[in-house]
Amino acid sequence: MTATEYASGYAHLPYVHAFDAYDTNQLVEKTALRLAREFAVEAVFARAEADIIRAAQLRDLPGQRTHSAVAFRDKIVMKDHLVGGPVDIPAYQRIDSAYTALAFIAEHGYPVVIKPVSESGSLGAAVIRDEPDLDAYLAGPWPGTSEIEVFVPGQMYHVDGLVAGGEVVFAHPFRYLNDCLSFRDNDWVATLPLTAQEPAYDRLVKAAHAILAELPTPEHTAFHAEFWITPDDRTVFCEVASRTGGGMISAMVRHAFGIDLDKEWLYAECGLPSTLPAPSYRPAGALCIPPQHGVLEHLPAGNEPQCVREVMVTGSPGQEFRGGVKSGLFLAGYIVDGDTEQEVAARLEHVAEWFSGEARWRPAELIEGIE
Repeated sequence: MTATEYASGYAHLPYVHAFDAYDTNQLVEKTALRLAREFAVEAVFARAEADIIRAAQLRDLPGQRTHSAVAFRDKIVMKDHLVGGPVDIPAYQRIDSAYTALAFIAEHGYPVVIKPVSESGSLGAAVIRDEPDLDAYLAGPWPGTSEIEVFVPGQMYHVDGLVAGGEVVFAHPFRYLNDCLSFRDNDWVATLPLTAQEPAYDRLVKAAHAILAELPTPEHTAFHAEFWITPDDRTVFCEVASRTGGGMISAMVRHAFGIDLDKEWLYAECGLPSTLPAPSYRPAGALCIPPQHGVLEHLPAGNEPQCVREVMVTGSPGQEFRGGVKSGLFLAGYIVDGDTEQEVAARLEHVAEWFSGEARWRPAELIEGIE
């Protein structure tokens, strides 16, 4: 079961059910229930954030149940499980109106972050640094129940891995280059593995193990956890998802470690033997480039720098775009390799500069005649 625009990618399967407006179309649930009754269903596998809870509600068999799915999806419930535990949690609160937001700011001051409780990829997140920022936010459409938390300065990292049979069988920390919110400026974001020799490596792996132990973690799941390390050297929790990371993260893990996280997760859910390879590592990084505002005239392809090992594009010339939407959605994604992490980091920036110089855009108003 998938979105209409992705159905062609599943043509190798005997049954494919495609839906418009997939994330909010409740015919998805109706059809899923009919299929579950019609076939001898052994497992329900959901790798998209929008499906985590709807799949859990469907299950009356092994797999992630609703209370677990909510804890990995609702940022308030998630932090309620973790507060007072071994990993620092920023002060937070559920807000249902401007009044509760104002009360939180009166207690904690600026800056703060307001974000939907159940979105991914920084979609809808707003950094509120002062009263003019707050006024601009409150003047827009109210997004409904949200979370407000104190702003945490520092470098952001993520830990991606796999739980199988109730045990963490793979976990590795990565460093973001640029920022998770860089898509708002239509700028690129990249991610790079840490080496085991880096000081942050062990503490991030331990932090990931700690939060998974505190949460109602499914017996089998991929996970994508985010943390900050602050200027005063604290490890602070941001959020965690019971799925593989978005963007090009899964592809990077496959290139760097030889592990297909989605495949291993699916095999574990279905009770099939693991195909995890012996541990190995080669430096690789992932780069995601969002679209600009306007009509794409030329999308560079076929002349990528030699360091590029995998390419994924999600648009084509002639399409109109309105800039970046969320951190995990991109126009062009690249896997880049090198002999060292430092070389990979430099090459990621080089590929981003190459793309910027090669891609061509024109303003949409020149096509439509109006803004």
